[in-house]
Amino acid sequence: MEALKKYKANFNVLLFICLPTNTNFGNLNLIWMQIVVRIENCNSEIINIYDDFYNSKKELVLSGTVDLSLDIGYKEIMKIEQLFYWLRKTSDELISLIFILSYFKENTRYPLKIKVSSIGEFLNKEKCFDGEFDKFKSILLTLNEISNGYKHSFINAQLNSYRGSAYPVAFAYLMKYNDSKNSPEFSSIDLKVFLKEYDDFLKFTKKYIELMCVNE
Repeated sequence: MEALKKYKANFNVLLFICLPTNTNFGNLNLIWMQIVVRIENCNSEIINIYDDFYNSKKELVLSGTVDLSLDIGYKEIMKIEQLFYWLRKTSDELISLIFILSYFKENTRYPLKIKVSSIGEFLNKEKCFDGEFDKFKSILLTLNEISNGYKHSFINAQLNSYRGSAYPVAFAYLMKYNDSKNSPEFSSIDLKVFLKEYDDFLKFTKKYIELMCVNE
């Protein structure tokens, strides 16, 4: 994911967007830089996930055996779960940033409360940010469902033996409110496909924020 910064490129002033420095929620430039740094760290984790996955496949081809210990299996599960946590947090922060900037554009003052501050709140709005982000609702819904499965669903552990056969896959098993009256919902997505679509979201979001700041 290099929409915000080329991986391992030096940090410099060009990575900044000239965001407001004195809002009810502090200096927004610091929020932006935290997002950029987090995505850089996520990229390192993504490389580790793929290296571990294909190294184990290579070992299987060369020796006919592969280390199937719990340590190896859980390592991939935990890394993918952690990755989705950070991407969800990033999405929540970007949505909050857009709300603050949009509010200022409409009211010439900053909001006292961020009323749309998460993926869930964004998805629950019939029309949000003038519909500009509607094309990303599908990928954000996937991120929300899978991260909810990791974070909230007691039954998600039933998938601990699941692993992509040809490439890394994110799996989640969600039972809403952990109520057995609700039917379990199974989710899975090719990690590469997900990351490509998420990078498109990051690229669009950066341009959208830049344009708002120019017109401010």
